[in-house]
Amino acid sequence: MVKSELALRLAARYRHLVHKDAQIAVDLIVFALVDALGHHRRIELRDFGSFTLRQRKARKARNPKTGEAVYVPSKPMVYFRPGVVLKHRVNEGGASAAGINRAERIAP
Repeated sequence: MVKSELALRLAARYRHLVHKDAQIAVDLIVFALVDALGHHRRIELRDFGSFTLRQRKARKARNPKTGEAVYVPSKPMVYFRPGVVLKHRVNEGGASAAGINRAERIAP
């Protein structure tokens, strides 16, 4: 799914919301997420998952074209950890997560 499809689905679900406003809402949410990660803050979307930054270690790699060894410096990488409801929906093949009770959401 791309941002434009997400905006279309949002506008279709909420009939009073026109597509242009839905697109603005999606853009604002994405901007807020990127801005938070840019400031090294953790993002948690309940039942969906969390985004954090982890520092990837410096390493030696090889240029595939020449075979020459190259140094790759350490850098921050975005890490996503799915939430319980997302895991359940994926593992059940898209089945409704409404059947998950509160105890199952809390359990690891």
